[in-house]
Formats: sequence, C-alpha cells, structure tokens
Amino acid sequence: MRSIRHKTVFAAAFAFAAGFATVASALPARCAPCRQIYDDCMAGPNPSYEVCARQYNECVPPGCVLMPLPLDP
Repeated sequence: MRSIRHKTVFAAAFAFAAGFATVASALPARCAPCRQIYDDCMAGPNPSYEVCARQYNECVPPGCVLMPLPLDP
C-alpha cells in the first residue's frame, strides 16, 4: 500500500513540475516584444534607464516581471 501512495505523490509532483515549466517557458515569449522595445530604447543616441524602463513596464502584459524604477525624491 505504501508504494502505491509513493508513486501517486511522485506522479502528482511530476505533473505539477511539467505544468509549471510549460507556463514558465511561455512567459518569456509574451514578454519578448516589450524587452525588444527596452533594448532598442537603450541602444538609442541618448539612453535613459528610467525612460526605457517606463516604456517596458507600460508594454508588458500581466505575468511579466516589471523593471524597477528609481524612487522619486
């Protein structure tokens, strides 16, 4: 009886890990266009991290990591 429970827990953990990996791999693809906007902004003639980070943060869909912005004094 114990080995059946162990196999069930292992299978559940494996299914969870596979689902998490699928979701995690899909997020960068959704965030990539906004990352390109940031990269292009920083490659411009007068790059400003704050301006480029704000553009990126306004672009990204929910689930993408936001870039930190400097605190206003």
